[in-house]
Amino acid sequence: MSEDKEEKKVDVKSLVNVIPPASALKGNTKQGPKEKRVKIRKRADVGKGTILLSTKLANELSIKGELEISVKGRREKFKAVVQDGIVDYEIWASSPDMIELGLVDNSTVTVRAAQ
Repeated sequence: MSEDKEEKKVDVKSLVNVIPPASALKGNTKQGPKEKRVKIRKRADVGKGTILLSTKLANELSIKGELEISVKGRREKFKAVVQDGIVDYEIWASSPDMIELGLVDNSTVTVRAAQ
């Protein structure tokens, strides 16, 4: 009888080896596009269809040539111009572009790299 009980016991360590660690499960998930909420400022010397942004923000969001601004459920693409001396949490746009988007100076928008 004592031999029957020993045969029924299952080694817990062998069962746990089948379960993958949490880090392996987390690594397989796909991350969405990087985006950030920033303030958009009106600037007279910026050309229509272009946005000025800081080098740090461009590197953080992987913005190369074009960026996408999402505001009020709409997405608009603009040419990205990277410059030093711009605050990291601000982007600069022309007045006609901001009127077209329905924004006033110092509004909050979502910025991401264009796809």
